[in-house]
Amino acid sequence: MPIQSAAKRKATYLRWRRQWKVLLTDIEIIALDRHVYRQVTAMIDANPGLQVPSTFYDWMRRVYVTNMTSAIRRLVDWDTRTISLIRLMEEIRDQPEVISRRRFAGRYRGVVRGLYHGDFERFARPGADKIDPGVIRLQRRGLLEAHGRLRTFVNKHVAHRARHPMVRLPTYAELDKCVDLLEQLGKEYSLLLEAEGLTDVVPVIQYDWKAPFRIPWI
Repeated sequence: MPIQSAAKRKATYLRWRRQWKVLLTDIEIIALDRHVYRQVTAMIDANPGLQVPSTFYDWMRRVYVTNMTSAIRRLVDWDTRTISLIRLMEEIRDQPEVISRRRFAGRYRGVVRGLYHGDFERFARPGADKIDPGVIRLQRRGLLEAHGRLRTFVNKHVAHRARHPMVRLPTYAELDKCVDLLEQLGKEYSLLLEAEGLTDVVPVIQYDWKAPFRIPWI
């Protein structure tokens, strides 16, 4: 049923925004971890002297895969005791009246004030007063499809040792596809809940994080 109380709609909206701050941080960490992993593997690929058999590389790949898939699994968690992206999406889908055009416009100030109609209608039909649940429904479906085999991998191979493991393990391409989608959702929901137009979800590292690679380790 729609939330009739204006006070409850406001409280729900503020709770969604608090949860989104936590979830966006999780998405940023996932995106940053992939960026760092790609940079390190690019250094190895570019330097023939590093292209030797090594247990260290096996460990690095294993840690990357288990950490990334587990982090994605946490975002798609239906446990009511947790904060998760999938539960937030479902709440927004089921209570679209919480984010009205007027409430959305309230996040816009100054010279960007006139932009809110176009931004709002990325989530709503033209002229509608509330967001379109169909938009959230499609995004939810895409997330479930992208993460499905990764979730199975975590459940059968990371969190547990299943008696019947997966016959075909997920690929890096499947992992990247899911991370790409999470980065896109990070941009979409930052706009919806915070009126922030993010150009990139990967945080900018403010120091030379590659410094340890510029000196001999042994």
